[in-house]
Amino acid sequence: MLLNTKNGEKLLCEETEAGDLRLLRVFGSVDTLILPEKVEGKKIVSIGAYCFAQKGRLAPEPAKEVRDAGLGDGTQPGEGLLRPLNGSYLREAVLPDTVTCLEAYAFYNCRKLEQLTVGAALTEINSDAFMNCRCLHTLILRANADEATGLPYLLNQLTAELSVEFCGDGEKKVRLLYPEYSESYEEIGPAHIFSLHVEGEGYRARKQFVDGRLDARGYDTVFEKASNEERFLTLMKMALNRLEYPYELSEAAKARYQAYIEAHEAEVLEQLVRAEDEATLQSLCANPLILDEAIQAAVVQAVSQGWTRGVAGIIRWRNQLSV
Repeated sequence: MLLNTKNGEKLLCEETEAGDLRLLRVFGSVDTLILPEKVEGKKIVSIGAYCFAQKGRLAPEPAKEVRDAGLGDGTQPGEGLLRPLNGSYLREAVLPDTVTCLEAYAFYNCRKLEQLTVGAALTEINSDAFMNCRCLHTLILRANADEATGLPYLLNQLTAELSVEFCGDGEKKVRLLYPEYSESYEEIGPAHIFSLHVEGEGYRARKQFVDGRLDARGYDTVFEKASNEERFLTLMKMALNRLEYPYELSEAAKARYQAYIEAHEAEVLEQLVRAEDEATLQSLCANPLILDEAIQAAVVQAVSQGWTRGVAGIIRWRNQLSV
């Protein structure tokens, strides 16, 4: 059945035995999709297999309904403004709290998908739901950091560097960076026994959960070894995130993160200026442990890229130390 949303999208759905909805395909005119919890009084609980894949796999009956509605063949646009929201177009997707399941290959080949927002109830993620989602680097959870969520299952399928934000109602936001990692299998001897080889501390970081709840202290233990293996930008983001959002941050872990930032202060400030990250720059410029030489280099960098607002801000924030 084709259902209309208030934002103008058309949702191809089928009804479950419980009277809820399984989403099969979405047609819209923008690259950002915000799915409603209910459509015509029915909850969306499942994202069907290949739902957002570039080449969907619709059964004959729903495929005919799509063609009859003038929406093309379900993979290419029809004559109207609406087009399939798939790997060629979709950049951001916001799933409602009612969604509990992503079926196999739900986002297959969504190569432009950059950001995904989900609720805590999404705990069933089937095989290869995010295969070839190479640009997906931000995951937002509508949950508090101490809640049990499906994040461990999501992380199992997302091996690229990923920024994860907890944005629940009860607590201050928490943000963590999970480094990239890779897996490969090595054959051992003529018996055809294969050994799994994992490269990158992102794998160990993704395992720091207890009963579906984030183990922040376990996550912090990863940083020491990662400091010898991961690239600077990754380590910088890990450290700055934990210092800015110190959920269950021990004094020892805080000292390690601070020591890393202070040891690379010039490089850190340069990257923040390049990103025009005013909030983090203000925090570091007001830190007396950051040397004046690093601040001066940041001003020079801001001048060279024509960021006049940043130049004024860096000087003002630094001068506040002497007030």
